[in-house]
Amino acid sequence: MNDRIQGSCLCQAVQFEVPAQPLVQTLCFCADCQVISGANSYTAYVVPVTELVRLRGEPGHYAVLSDQGRTNTRYFCRDCGSRCWAELESGVASVNGMALDGGSHFKPTHNHRRNNAPDWCAIDEGLEELPVS
Repeated sequence: MNDRIQGSCLCQAVQFEVPAQPLVQTLCFCADCQVISGANSYTAYVVPVTELVRLRGEPGHYAVLSDQGRTNTRYFCRDCGSRCWAELESGVASVNGMALDGGSHFKPTHNHRRNNAPDWCAIDEGLEELPVS
C-alpha cells in the first residue's frame, strides 16, 4: 500500500501530497468551515503541516483569526477558487478531504464543534467528538 496520497483543486492547477494515514479525519461544524465549504460541515483530513508537500501550483492564501484566538491560514486555488487546506498554529494542516484523488480516502472518525451544526443537519452520533482545543 502506498503511504502517500495526492490531491488537487478542481482545475488541477494546485496539486499536493499527504500521508495516507492522517492524524484524524473529522467533520468540522464551526461557522468558518460552514462558510468556506458551503455546506453544514467541512471534511478535515488532518496531517502534520510538515508532511504536506506541494507538487504543483502556487495557491493563494488568507489568514483568519479563529473564535479561539488562533490564526488559521487557508490555502486555495487562485484559478478555480477551490479550498485545498488550512495551516493551523498548532502545526497541523486541515486538508480538504474531498480534494484527495479518488474520492474514497476521507472516512470521518470524529465530529468537531457539532454544537454549531444547523438545526436541520443530520449528525452521525456514532462518531467520536473531537474536543475544542
